[in-house]
Amino acid sequence: MKNTAAEEKQAKKIPKKNKNRKKRLGVLMGLVLGGLFCLVFLSQQSKLDAIYQEQAALSSEKAALEMEKERIEYMIEYAQSEEYILQYAREKLGFVRPDDVKFDLE
Repeated sequence: MKNTAAEEKQAKKIPKKNKNRKKRLGVLMGLVLGGLFCLVFLSQQSKLDAIYQEQAALSSEKAALEMEKERIEYMIEYAQSEEYILQYAREKLGFVRPDDVKFDLE
């Protein structure tokens, strides 16, 4: 009978050890998964920050290009006006209207 009581004690100790191991393993796995989650989150956050910076740079470039487009459209419109044609003819071609007085400074 002494062997039986000792064996029963030994049998009761084994499941406790397994339970403690399972708890430790569970906690360890939780910590590992939590650490991996943090690493992935930080990596994604840095990528998101880089995307926001690129978006801001592209937005400012777009605004500059839109201003350039407006300036060019104005220049095209002005170049097609009669005022510009007369100014160009006077400055580049030496055009003089009949009632104008031409001065040669050369």
